[in-house]
Amino acid sequence: MEECLYSDFGFFNTTKVRSNKEGDFLTSPEVSDYFGYFISNFVKVNNIDKNLLEIGAGTGSLGYQIDKFSNKKPLVVEKSKTAITSLEDMQFTVYESVDSMSKEDIGLLYMNEVLDNVPCSIAVNKDGEWFEKIIRLKQDQLVYDLVPAREINLDWISDFNIDALEGIEIEIQKNSTEYLIKLISKFNPEFLIIIDYGYEFHERKDKPYKSLIRTYKNHHLAGDTILQPASTDITYDVNFSSVKTTLNSLNYTVELLTQKEFIEQNGFENLYKKINNEFQVAEGIQKLKLKSDLVGLDAISNNRGLGGFMVAVAKKL
Repeated sequence: MEECLYSDFGFFNTTKVRSNKEGDFLTSPEVSDYFGYFISNFVKVNNIDKNLLEIGAGTGSLGYQIDKFSNKKPLVVEKSKTAITSLEDMQFTVYESVDSMSKEDIGLLYMNEVLDNVPCSIAVNKDGEWFEKIIRLKQDQLVYDLVPAREINLDWISDFNIDALEGIEIEIQKNSTEYLIKLISKFNPEFLIIIDYGYEFHERKDKPYKSLIRTYKNHHLAGDTILQPASTDITYDVNFSSVKTTLNSLNYTVELLTQKEFIEQNGFENLYKKINNEFQVAEGIQKLKLKSDLVGLDAISNNRGLGGFMVAVAKKL
């Protein structure tokens, strides 16, 4: 997964920025020009006056919106070489990794659809024993196999109370939890906002899929991960139970919300009414523009789509 996404030949480092209409998938700030408005309101309501830091800035659309609505231009971290060029053109201060940053004073650290691209391992339980799903090269083809699970992954399974679920593959999101620990250790932010598609672990058994790993290409599901190495987005649902447990252990209170609930808490209803009232009396191009704004707001609040994403809102104790 690391090689296919982030190597010199990886999906995020070749030809184009992926998270836009011309790319392979869209995130909420590409769908609505107002997504950053709600995070800006969160900044204002919580009187956050220190630096903002965005992890995985992509196109820069979310950082641009937050700057527009709060007049606070975030610092950004982005691994994709193609995205970095675009972000620098937008006058962001860009870092390729947190290791290249000095210890900044951060009021809010936020990330949108980032943890789902952090490489994970896959665990399978058979007859009470944990195995890891691996990829081998066999006669010039990539094939799957199982090997006994490594101790470090068994520890993660134990630490986060992962139950064996018959016929279900478990994403071992050890890299994600370690990354969160690294970020907090370095920056000690007052608040965190983590947005992604995901679930709480008690919900996993009810999901109708053996595996949550999937690929995207040209805005469509793209088949098995080993059929098109380095040419598709590889992603999975984030285990927000492990996110919450990790943040709690680092002395944060955590509230888990849907994206719909988060934006409703941060000014959605008033904004929607304002734009809808303007739409009713507008004409011509302006009416079309306002209609587009309303459609975008509907999309990011729809529980069956982007509005159903999960949001972890954490506050330092």
